[in-house]
Amino acid sequence: MKITVAYIPEEEPEAAAVAAAIRSINPGITARKSERHPPFRHLYLTTRKPKKCCNSNESA
Repeated sequence: MKITVAYIPEEEPEAAAVAAAIRSINPGITARKSERHPPFRHLYLTTRKPKKCCNSNESA
């Protein structure tokens, strides 16, 4: 799962609150910040790939 949050510098506290709420649901999430497109800042939240089920090779 990938989540992107775009915000302006004045909205940084709200963006941090969103990231904290999502991390409380899924603690294994990674976050990356970017300031490549002024005046906007971006926060990228990514989860790890789900593990394969132990019976994934069996046909249904």
